[in-house]
Amino acid sequence: MALLGTALALAVSGATLSAAAADAGPRAPRTERVSTAGDGTQLDGRSLDAGISADGRYVAFATKAERLRCHQQTYACLVLKDRVTGELTPIPNDGDSSWGTPVLSRDGRRVGHTAGTKSPAPMVYDRDTGRNVNVGAPGNGTGLLRAVSPDGGTVAYTSGDRFRPAQDLRVRDLATGADELIGGDGWFGAASLSADGGLLAYVTRGADGADLFVRDRGTGATTQLDQGLGEAGFVQLAENGRGALFVAGGRTYAYDLRKGAAREVADAPARSASPDARHAVLAEGADGTALTLLDVRTGGRAPVGPGAVVPGAVTAEGRAVAFTSAATDLVPDDTNGSTDVFLRHTR
Repeated sequence: MALLGTALALAVSGATLSAAAADAGPRAPRTERVSTAGDGTQLDGRSLDAGISADGRYVAFATKAERLRCHQQTYACLVLKDRVTGELTPIPNDGDSSWGTPVLSRDGRRVGHTAGTKSPAPMVYDRDTGRNVNVGAPGNGTGLLRAVSPDGGTVAYTSGDRFRPAQDLRVRDLATGADELIGGDGWFGAASLSADGGLLAYVTRGADGADLFVRDRGTGATTQLDQGLGEAGFVQLAENGRGALFVAGGRTYAYDLRKGAAREVADAPARSASPDARHAVLAEGADGTALTLLDVRTGGRAPVGPGAVVPGAVTAEGRAVAFTSAATDLVPDDTNGSTDVFLRHTR
């Protein structure tokens, strides 16, 4: 870790513009490479699976860059990029060797992810303290991190054993340590939390395939959103808890929780969405690599780029999308021959 910290420190430069200044005001759509050192030079290894804070300042992603000593890991390092300072901070791994897709709190303080190969563990990194903590079930640290509430106070995760790490679904209050079992002895997939963690959307497998539910943790009331629409997948609960975006049967739907009604908004699957669930990134094209940002309210569409996107990769109001691409013509001087993480500014 000392070598990695040294490498990262050497890669940092004070010349980077602030994220706020770089993104302020109406500007033409543009693409920025994020997987760089602090001085803007490209990394010498593949980077992928980026999550982003709501204001776009912090981006967490996996990388195998040799200059960061990440090629020595069996799989990849997980790093946090501050777009204001350019600083790359390694998320400590205690000698482990793999990482799940990161998901950030709204302010980028907390980074949820899954660590471990043989026995995965749900983890949360705190940028303020520099600590990376297993938030798994009491007495059993095995599981998968599924969601972090926008306020950073609550996480949803699964627990089980190394062979069935997703058999129980739980929610933990990071301040009090209170742990709630949502469902057990099954399989639980994608999940999303409202701003304060009071509402939880989650996918679970039933007799007819994967179904999507929203649980009001205060009242215990549970509502199924995908009734009769097909196999459920990605879900993004709006921060205010009034609606959700989700995928079922390969199509994207918007659900109004106050009216109890779903409407189709795209005949392609969404892979990520903004915190308010208004903007969705669709995976279109024959191979699903043509990324398009959809404004659910107006129906407007904006191209993002060729590549892949993960949940938690869209900033507030859909202003920017973090994505992975192997394309070499998105920014000048892309010669590292590897996938990079890019940020598509839509306006």
